[in-house]
Amino acid sequence: MPVPTIARLVGGVRRRPVLVGGGAVTAVVAVTLTVLLTGNDAPSPRADNVSRNFRACLLVSPTNATDAGLARAAWQGMQRAAGAGHVNAQRFPTPTIDAKAALPYINGAVQQHCGLIIAVGAGMKPATEAAAAANPHQRFALVGGASSHPRIASVAATDGSKGLSAKVERLIAANAAA
Repeated sequence: MPVPTIARLVGGVRRRPVLVGGGAVTAVVAVTLTVLLTGNDAPSPRADNVSRNFRACLLVSPTNATDAGLARAAWQGMQRAAGAGHVNAQRFPTPTIDAKAALPYINGAVQQHCGLIIAVGAGMKPATEAAAAANPHQRFALVGGASSHPRIASVAATDGSKGLSAKVERLIAANAAA
């Protein structure tokens, strides 16, 4: 019994190809419009333009356990500052190198247009001071070390990691507002 039904359909298509083709096009258009007009229930992704945000960059050199702890605390403060909004926090690890060899990494952060470059550890002091002297419009901070250079803010590491991360967060907020 199914064979005559299929034969009748094939015969109908042969006798009226325009009518069958028009019906198929109508069905495709109806399905397409239904899909497009009912929409998708999933929320559309939100894209924020972060290119105008203040950029804070952390340069860390894994020289010892003390510097590693300072770097963790500073990074936590940077992440909290970024979470508050309008701040992009970036971390640039540098290999274990001497202070003179750190200068190209700091200059790289300058070229990345970091609004504030935060270097961690007393070993980064000479390179940070050299970069500050060569880049008069760049702002710097030295975590765990002291500098007398006027454009280098010193962040003392005397009150534990929570206090240090709060200091870094305030420093970034102050520089982002300036």
